[in-house]
Amino acid sequence: MTDSLWDLSLADLRARTAGSSPTPGGGSVAAVTAAFGCALVLMALEITARRDPSVGDAIADGKSLLDRLASAADHDVELFEDYLRARRLPRSTEEERATRQTAVVAASVAATEGPLAAAATAVQALEWAFEVLPVVTGTVVSDVRAGADLLLGSVLATLRGAQANVAQFGDDAAAFTARLDAVRHAAVAAHTRIESTQEESR
Repeated sequence: MTDSLWDLSLADLRARTAGSSPTPGGGSVAAVTAAFGCALVLMALEITARRDPSVGDAIADGKSLLDRLASAADHDVELFEDYLRARRLPRSTEEERATRQTAVVAASVAATEGPLAAAATAVQALEWAFEVLPVVTGTVVSDVRAGADLLLGSVLATLRGAQANVAQFGDDAAAFTARLDAVRHAAVAAHTRIESTQEESR
């Protein structure tokens, strides 16, 4: 697939995800989900800006996060297709097998680093959502919370896919797992802070 996921209609994206092609897969769909979660928070801020222009900086920050999350969706597709190409390399001779193994490991690392970066960006978006929550009022507060729910879900889904690659890393597996766990814990902590504000308001 060479076209951007964002050039597809929602119906086409849904159909392509449900089809037999391995892309878009969990990582790219999770990034799309994160982008929509971020977009919901931005919507709440844009509505708030009608009465409170001081949220302009927060909107700019959110748009930057949104751009990064949107790019992560296409990047995940590219990384996984690179991995598939490495898997298809010839392995008839010992030299070919060694070359293929090196390529597969390198592609696996890249296909894990990409989701890790996307998940870290989603954590930043969760922290941003927590920061802007106090300035959003009215019914759109629920959109900020819904956006945070989607962001947390996207992090968990992204890391689940990345974890599947770690088994191929040998001695480096423990270090990668620790990094995955750190991002997961940061996401849960950020989302918990957002949830705690809801409990306090009751």
